[in-house]
Amino acid sequence: MARTSLQTAPADLQLICANAVVAQAGGARVLPTSSRQLDATSYSVDVDAGGRKFNCVVDSSGGVKSVQPA
Repeated sequence: MARTSLQTAPADLQLICANAVVAQAGGARVLPTSSRQLDATSYSVDVDAGGRKFNCVVDSSGGVKSVQPA
């Protein structure tokens, strides 16, 4: 699998997004599946919660900006 030049979110920010989805997941296993940098301070993280897909936007300081069903 080849990596592209796109920046992915650091692992700690991916986990912050996964934790933000837990409340909406109804006890399902939550797993970040992909991420990408949106701008200098924001990342988008795709999260799978038991087959339900979510998108989380988090800033570089760990603040969750939004969690939306995908």
